[in-house]
Amino acid sequence: MLIVAGTGYVDPAHRDALLEGLAPALRRTRTAPGCLDYVVAADPIESGRVNIFERWESEADLNAHLSGNAQTAPSMAHVRSVEVVRYDISGSSPLPS
Repeated sequence: MLIVAGTGYVDPAHRDALLEGLAPALRRTRTAPGCLDYVVAADPIESGRVNIFERWESEADLNAHLSGNAQTAPSMAHVRSVEVVRYDISGSSPLPS
């Protein structure tokens, strides 16, 4: 399993429009083969920050998504910066309650 996580910074006045513009791509990606989770969401504390979280079954699934995504990506004109990191996960277990 792979996890992709990160943050993006955008002009706070344009954050809602960015998220609205991303919604169709998020919906499509969630139905892609191997996509377990995919979200870009407004940070509740910093008005110009978005949080990015993805889970993929395999590297091949993530690569297929990345290779086809460039043609459908919305405008990122108001994005100031993005930092995203990929994590290779060898196992997982539920947290104790």
